[in-house]
Amino acid sequence: MQVAEYKDRHRRHAAVIVMVLLILMIMSGLVAQFFRRAITDRRQVRNEFQHQQAIQLTLAAEQLLSERLAVDADYKGETWDHPAGVLHQTNTASVVIAIANTATNARIATLTARYPANADLPFKVTRTVRLSP
Repeated sequence: MQVAEYKDRHRRHAAVIVMVLLILMIMSGLVAQFFRRAITDRRQVRNEFQHQQAIQLTLAAEQLLSERLAVDADYKGETWDHPAGVLHQTNTASVVIAIANTATNARIATLTARYPANADLPFKVTRTVRLSP
């Protein structure tokens, strides 16, 4: 009787160990999924921020363009380079204002912002503004 009792007890212990291991595996998978989702969400928020920063830089360039044209009608454009520490601790920015004449002698300004300019794939936002003659 003792041998049969020992085998039953051994089977119950083995079943409990298998159940505990199964639960631990499921919990590990859930925790890993939670961290993966948190990292993805963080990247998405960072990318949205950087894209919005590039949009704001083009809006600032448009305002500067109108101020420069009010002072100098022959304004040709310029390039801004913001080093790290101006807009962000480590990110740089670049804004180009270029003015061109079209075939119909209309003037068009192209405003291009890149943020972060020191990244491998910066966000690039371009706005085109038709200038009044």
